[in-house]
Amino acid sequence: MYLGTKRAVMKKTTVIVAVMIMVLAGNITQAGVSLIMNGSFESDGIINDITAQAPRRWCDVNIPSGKFGGWISSDWNTKGNYSLSLYSGYGTFTAGDIATVSQQVYLMDVNQIIFDLKLGTVAGYLWNPVQRSALLLIDGNVVWDSSDWVPDASGEYRNRMVDVNEIYKDESPHTLSLAMRVNVPGTEYFFQYLSRWDFVKFDAYCGGFGYLPEDLNRDCYVDELDLKVLTEQWLAEELNQEYDLFGNDEDVINFPDFAAFASYWRKIWGGGGDFNRSGKVDVADLKMFAEHWLSPVIWLLSDTAADGVVNFKDYAGLAGRWRDNTDWRNWQDGNCFELELSAADLNYDGIVNLRDLAITIGDLESEGPCIRSDIDGSGIVDILDIRKLADEWLLKSWLYGLE
Repeated sequence: MYLGTKRAVMKKTTVIVAVMIMVLAGNITQAGVSLIMNGSFESDGIINDITAQAPRRWCDVNIPSGKFGGWISSDWNTKGNYSLSLYSGYGTFTAGDIATVSQQVYLMDVNQIIFDLKLGTVAGYLWNPVQRSALLLIDGNVVWDSSDWVPDASGEYRNRMVDVNEIYKDESPHTLSLAMRVNVPGTEYFFQYLSRWDFVKFDAYCGGFGYLPEDLNRDCYVDELDLKVLTEQWLAEELNQEYDLFGNDEDVINFPDFAAFASYWRKIWGGGGDFNRSGKVDVADLKMFAEHWLSPVIWLLSDTAADGVVNFKDYAGLAGRWRDNTDWRNWQDGNCFELELSAADLNYDGIVNLRDLAITIGDLESEGPCIRSDIDGSGIVDILDIRKLADEWLLKSWLYGLE
């Protein structure tokens, strides 16, 4: 009788905790880090037809068949080896016909969107701004039109800067699109208009390239200032991170962490909550968690070796990156890196946690291209995406700690 009552209470408690976690997840801010992924189109190499294979992260390709096309090639580039090309072919067009390539982004910290562009035609004739426009759109709204500033046409235009309106600087994701549009109706017999895009980035976080782990002061360079940070933390030890299961910004072990711990209760696995590495989350782990209750959490960015202490391993890592940078103004193939995060890191903050779960829950049963929480790329957000998120639970990238 007592055992049955105990099990019933435990089951009820588990259900209550699960509900609490869902409520917590639903109330977590969904704002994300303002970054463009694969802005230099380096992630995939050559793609002959972007309607058959979308560029990495530019997953929403809307190109009307028979009128437009696109590819990733090395024919022209400004940084790296590749660029995106959009073209309009021969045939009859209606004013407003448009081809777009898009990805979801956060714009809260962005003042400008910056890109390189080359306009022309496949045969080498002049681009006619009356006939065609290269466009930049946010949520389907034109925020930049090549015909508004190009006096007569063809050529390379580098570091084009577009101001971001305050209406887009919120916590919600927005759709950023590169596009080509037909301006006047008619039949085209001679020209295939061609717009090429490269090095699309924001004016935040090293121009959209994130940070190297050894860039301890987050100024885009590994230099003497980072060495100073490391020496100030020399032999210091990180504290209680393992028990910070919720991963918020409070830096203390408290009830949100306990709610996360409760979600692992009695699970057989080697993930979060299994503090004694027994393969199961049980009373022994609860005792260890309780011993750290309300203890502070200390994160050391200098611990790039991730062994819990700042030592010669971290110094060696910093020395190996000496003078490297992720500043787009000083692009060097060997040390300027575009960002690549876990597929389940939906808000781009460098860790897969309840914030990402909240986004997934909010998008459940949504269908369509380029949904941020469609982790498996099936076109619908469902239990399979939650399963993939669980597989990467608490996985961290070198962006972790950015905020």
